[in-house]
Amino acid sequence: MKKAATLFLLIISLYSIAQNKSLRTFPDLENKLDTHFPIEKFKDQNGKNYSADYLKGKITLLNFWFTTCEPCLKEIPDLVKLKKSVGNKINFMGITPDTEEKVTQFLLKHDFDFQQVTNAGQQLKELFVVQRYPMTFIVDKNGNIREIMGIISEEKFDSIKKRFDEY
Repeated sequence: MKKAATLFLLIISLYSIAQNKSLRTFPDLENKLDTHFPIEKFKDQNGKNYSADYLKGKITLLNFWFTTCEPCLKEIPDLVKLKKSVGNKINFMGITPDTEEKVTQFLLKHDFDFQQVTNAGQQLKELFVVQRYPMTFIVDKNGNIREIMGIISEEKFDSIKKRFDEY
């Protein structure tokens, strides 16, 4: 009986660990988890650096993408659907190495109503060495990176919303 109970507890523990990591697809960036997202290294639409406290107070979903990335384009409708499903309680930002002009032209043809941070190629190289796009971070109310994920699909919405509630 003790062996069965021990096995049961082991399975439950492994399942719990797997659930906590179910969204993570970038193990090379796990050292960034629970660290400050350096929004102050990025520039707003006026060319000024964001304040280090810009992301504090509200959970933020940061999506790293670019206009000619096929997987990025494929996930945009799901990102927009996710944003609509949670309303204004979550910030949604796109961060891209593309120029402001290129993103503006892209947005004329595509519904991607996130706040966009453009011209971010240098910062992304220095801070995260993004090797695969798209990539999404969930940043908690304190401005710390809590989740790092790959492609967002509707199948992941429940897990993502659960994370929003936790952070």
